[in-house]
Amino acid sequence: MVGDECSACGDASGRWGDTGPLAPLTWPVEHRVLAMVQSWQGGDRLADIVPPVIEADPAVQLMYTAVENDSQFSASGADYLRRLDGLVLPWERARAYRYDLAIAAHTGELEQVRAPVLVVPHGVGMSKLVPRRPGYGPPARRPVGGAVAGALVRYGRVAPAVMGLAHERQRAIVAREVPEAAGVCRVVGDPCYDRMLASAPLRSAYRRALGVGEHQRLLVLSSTWGRTGLAGRCPELLTRLPAELSGDHVIAAVLHPAVWSAHGRRQVAAWLAEARRAGLRLLAPDASWQAALVAADAVIGDNGAVTCYGAALNRPTLLAAGDLTDVVPGSQVAELYRRARPLDPRGGVRGQIERAVDRHDPAHGSAIAGLLTSAPGRSAELLRVCVYELMDRTEPSHPPAVHHLPVPDVLDYGPAAAHGPGGAEAERRAA
Repeated sequence: MVGDECSACGDASGRWGDTGPLAPLTWPVEHRVLAMVQSWQGGDRLADIVPPVIEADPAVQLMYTAVENDSQFSASGADYLRRLDGLVLPWERARAYRYDLAIAAHTGELEQVRAPVLVVPHGVGMSKLVPRRPGYGPPARRPVGGAVAGALVRYGRVAPAVMGLAHERQRAIVAREVPEAAGVCRVVGDPCYDRMLASAPLRSAYRRALGVGEHQRLLVLSSTWGRTGLAGRCPELLTRLPAELSGDHVIAAVLHPAVWSAHGRRQVAAWLAEARRAGLRLLAPDASWQAALVAADAVIGDNGAVTCYGAALNRPTLLAAGDLTDVVPGSQVAELYRRARPLDPRGGVRGQIERAVDRHDPAHGSAIAGLLTSAPGRSAELLRVCVYELMDRTEPSHPPAVHHLPVPDVLDYGPAAAHGPGGAEAERRAA
């Protein structure tokens, strides 16, 4: 029972006793930090922040919790934490204690935790309008995702202590959408983009991991979730391109975590069995998709964040799906649609790719990157200052460590495995 645990570790209000939720406590911990994970993509963003900014501090204990709410992505957050190998507290237990800091890459349930909360965007941030759900009442104005008043202001109080922004121009969005939260905004850069830039020297290693030969071109296919994404609108490309472009091209596919969580690994692997036999490198859900973008020569995608990051890395980018229905005017995704070439899946794909590569203008990537972050290369530095101020702790004197991206893993799962826990392994042995 939560109440019993609180009584054992502190008083009934949940204040820290000798150990809080940690028992027995061995390491001389002085500060406790809670990482809140609502979705796989949110956990993915925290993985860009936590290791370089705070994880190695010997006086700080980091704990994780899967936020439980009615989000369609919450199951993927729990799945992410099951694979993390970190200290995970159940949501009900996590809410019972006080922390020196909480970090989240989403805006829901922030008021539920007993800590000053630093909230940061996942994806490219503040580029999409909140989708309009079916219902019986009249349609209403749609707020900008990440700046929703009902999530940021709860019970008469702004929920986050600090709202981290990737770009200075996003202050105006928050001031317009949630004026009460304008005072807690702070530019912290884009840690995902910075990590890709820092990992650029490892491009050759990433290409080798994906089986790209010296004279081959790596083409990354990116699909966001939903029926307007690449996999939802033209899934045949995932099978067609590896077959049509074999020899001088290697095709790798990155699917949004929600695709995997909604349909299941086994089902997605089965649907793409033919594509994989044709040579498709299907990145596993927990693979480093950022490393695949660093390795890429070109990107085909939609209005998802992965496509936008590929363009910001100055990769020739073609759009095969997605639309501007939910895109915020003037955002980095709107700029992507203004500058990227459309791909006609019914036409000759090879020629379209060749033209996109040969006629690529580096200014296009620079324009999108300029909208992505106003503090390129500085996110770890800015985030660490913010984190230590919120904990009221002296910041380490050494600079934040650089955490290069790991090599990307291709899905290793038998697409036609026999049913049962040993099916996939049996198929690999037979092969």
